[in-house]
Amino acid sequence: MAEPLPIFDAHVHPESLSDQDLESMRFFGVERALVVAHHFPEPTSKALLRHFDDLVERQLPRLERVGIRAWAALGVHPRCIPRRGLSEVLSTLPDYFQGGRVVALGETGLHAGGEEEEEAFLEQLALARRLKLRVVVHTPLADKERHTRRILTLLKQSGVVPSRVLVDHASARTVRTILEVGHWAGLTLHPEALAAERAVALVRRLGSERLVLNSDAGDGAGDILGLARVANLLAKANLSERIVRRVALDNASRFFQVAA
Repeated sequence: MAEPLPIFDAHVHPESLSDQDLESMRFFGVERALVVAHHFPEPTSKALLRHFDDLVERQLPRLERVGIRAWAALGVHPRCIPRRGLSEVLSTLPDYFQGGRVVALGETGLHAGGEEEEEAFLEQLALARRLKLRVVVHTPLADKERHTRRILTLLKQSGVVPSRVLVDHASARTVRTILEVGHWAGLTLHPEALAAERAVALVRRLGSERLVLNSDAGDGAGDILGLARVANLLAKANLSERIVRRVALDNASRFFQVAA
């Protein structure tokens, strides 16, 4: 059996995955992963901080135990904005960025849209700008093009350096616009987002520059082997080994500034 292609899964939610799931991901080539803060029912500021602690103190070690080097992105998801105490959460966030385990702010962004989501997004972007952080931005499945346009407008207004922003869950209709304004684009191999064959077609059309692959595993009925499937299809699509390695591994390492 040939060695699987090395993969960096740039968006995973391991708190919803079993140890066996993580072992399967490692067996099929996932060598690195970014654990991303998520949403949950009835968020409060205290619950958010417990979630952050769980990701750093429990979930990163779980991945490391199965042989996956892991880092975290912490932020307030647009579906997880507390009714009170957002400022408390944001004032605590900088403490997590000490020590090199937390390498980005996220996922933030818009989901349903509206004033509350936009204010929380802009407050987090202001923090990211002040601390010169990488940012992982959520775009929703519903009405993706309209929400992505609004997100790009808010990103421009924020003054965050475009090359420090990864706009995630990009679609065939939004990825080119994301790249044209200087951001990185996340291609999510998920049954509700993007099929492996479609992702390969996008790489063939757009090249590999600033494209990052992820599974969003742990969010709903995901596919823990989706990245292995797309890496295999990329290798069979007459693309150079350099291009395949770039989108499967190197781009994420470069964006999140973690050593090779």
